[in-house]
Amino acid sequence: MRRQINSDELAFFYSASGEAIWYLQYVEEALCKFYIIIGIHFNCDGINRNNAKKNLRKINQKTLGQLIGLIEKTGRVPQAMLADIKEFNNLRKWVVHNSMRENGQDLYTDSGREHFFQKITAFSDMARSLHNSISTSLMQLVTDSGYTTEEQIMATANLELERLKGNA
Repeated sequence: MRRQINSDELAFFYSASGEAIWYLQYVEEALCKFYIIIGIHFNCDGINRNNAKKNLRKINQKTLGQLIGLIEKTGRVPQAMLADIKEFNNLRKWVVHNSMRENGQDLYTDSGREHFFQKITAFSDMARSLHNSISTSLMQLVTDSGYTTEEQIMATANLELERLKGNA
């Protein structure tokens, strides 16, 4: 049945789309840090402790696709994680670039709208899962290699949270 999207559905659409983009940025940020740590730990791409911050600023400007290429080139990322990141990037292309063009008309049917919403929600779920996976791998790499301890990381994170709340 064709009908116009109602205000509750439209609010969900905008909220879910914004959430998806927000979580995408968390994944990108985690991947940038992961790449830098891999570079330092395995001597990849000339990255070391002395130039890590400079390289991170440069890497933060890369697109997700470019970042995936850099990470893949190191040969240090498990194939399963790399496959997940590539799948995520393909879905990202739909969410960010092609959803309106390819499926915009689906918002005018009940079944199409439901499918559209499920796809955006799946993207956010995938982003959260991928972010957790990258963060876990990053934590394991830096603690196993002796760069820092989990306690130090958590203490720094808690200080940053307090600063953001205006308590520090």
